Amino acid sequence: MTIDIITYTDAQFAALTEEQLREVKSAQQKKNKLLVELEERVEREKYKLVKNGVYLSEMWPLIEEKLRAKYDAEVEALREALLFYLRFASKPSDSDAQNAPYTVDYSLTETERFTIVKDYYEEAYSDGVERFEAFKADTVAKQYLGELYAPLYDYFLESA
Repeated sequence: MTIDIITYTDAQFAALTEEQLREVKSAQQKKNKLLVELEERVEREKYKLVKNGVYLSEMWPLIEEKLRAKYDAEVEALREALLFYLRFASKPSDSDAQNAPYTVDYSLTETERFTIVKDYYEEAYSDGVERFEAFKADTVAKQYLGELYAPLYDYFLESA
């Protein structure tokens, strides 16, 4: 099964507990089920319009857009619920957070956390290779950044 409801790195998935992995799998299965249901609804609506001779009218794009928007909203709700669960179910211990060289504050938004971690590593390490290696070894960042860990990992890898 391909996991595409969230974008985690292999290292982040490896750090998840069995229970957390079950939650990811369950959310992915729900997303896959929603996709199948969407495809079936799209085909039914298309068939109705073809049968009534109005498929080529302006109605089809509007109906399809409405169905896809509903699907996107449902998937986003699933994704947000999963990320919320993972963010709070996998917080590092207080001692880990205290050992982090940057501020670890879970009340901040993911974007603010991303900026704090990115800025820290860019200021602390002028050499791209050292920066990447230090970031890769940071165990707190994997949990603290959640889904935004992968893009920052790729960013530091490219600058290495």
